[in-house]
Amino acid sequence: MMKPAATSCNHLAKLGDKFISELSEMDVAAQSSPGGKTAGWLIGHLAITGDFVRRKLGRPPLTPKEWGPLFGPGTQPSNEAAYYPPLADLRSAFKNVYADLASIALDQSETVLGGPNPFEPVRDRLPTMGDFATWIMTGHLGYHLGQLAELRASASRAFLDGWDSKR
Repeated sequence: MMKPAATSCNHLAKLGDKFISELSEMDVAAQSSPGGKTAGWLIGHLAITGDFVRRKLGRPPLTPKEWGPLFGPGTQPSNEAAYYPPLADLRSAFKNVYADLASIALDQSETVLGGPNPFEPVRDRLPTMGDFATWIMTGHLGYHLGQLAELRASASRAFLDGWDSKR
């Protein structure tokens, strides 16, 4: 049941790792538009949400408890680079969480996956653990990686705009 989601998760995580590996420490506070999500928030948010699912599937946490108030659902990003954990920590957590999540999802029983979604705010739309895990590994991951890609594109435009004005 989880093979397509795990395959998609592995593919998306590799794309995300490529995007993240191109960032510098100063990029963590970058936004594509005023009020938008920052690169640091996006990476941290993806790490803790993937880790939440891992923990609900019986694994020990890979992200620090202190990251919850920084990156949990409903939190807001900061424009200050010092607000974020070191980029190397964010990058490592993202990579480790999604590699493990894609792997362990394959080993879950139908009983576990058919159990109730542990995240009550979306249980009406994603009623089971399998539904929720699939969403986190595919739609949620892809959505936020799209935002990260927009940050990269906006940084390239800013660089090119500055370059064009110097010609």
